[in-house]
Amino acid sequence: MSRPPENSLRLPTGYDCHLSIDLKKDRVFNRWVRAVFLGVAVAAVAAALGLNFPLETAWSPWVSVPVTVLAVLFYFSAHEATHGLALRGRTGIRPSYAFAFPFLTTGSPAYLNRGSTAFVALAPRLAWGVLLLAAFLLAPADVRLTLYVLLALNFAGSGGDYAEAALALRQPPEALIRDDGAEIGVFLPAGGHSPAEAQAADADRRPQ
Repeated sequence: MSRPPENSLRLPTGYDCHLSIDLKKDRVFNRWVRAVFLGVAVAAVAAALGLNFPLETAWSPWVSVPVTVLAVLFYFSAHEATHGLALRGRTGIRPSYAFAFPFLTTGSPAYLNRGSTAFVALAPRLAWGVLLLAAFLLAPADVRLTLYVLLALNFAGSGGDYAEAALALRQPPEALIRDDGAEIGVFLPAGGHSPAEAQAADADRRPQ
């Protein structure tokens, strides 16, 4: 089994763009994101009603609604910050953040292998899923509704992350993927060169 290429700040020699997905304009990608959101949201509501989750609160709507809205805004920021921490840990460079209503996005000019791409895409889901589930089980009753909304949002709002992880893991082992926050690019060696050969050639032309 060939060794996957290393994460790189520039595209190694011999790699060409194999696939490009515009995150705003690609219809299939955005249909998937909307379908995941709707499916998980419906499942979360059905579970809350069917399983009689303890979501009652003594707070009035004048308290619970603003608290939940503020918690959701904090969660969105924390979600992207978690992407950023995962990216920086894998690449060593600071990621970029952007706001395009109604989404916050995190991007990087670095080229990541399949495993790193999937890890960065799914890191917020896993980390915040565990934290929010623990908080939901241990927190006072009055805040459980807010925490349940966040827990559902953690999974429902991740259609793009799931799609990117699936896209990465479906690529050949030698693939490199770049997500700059606006576009996802998949790069493969051209002409049958192995990733080791491509990165060795790239190292040879670096200044000594």
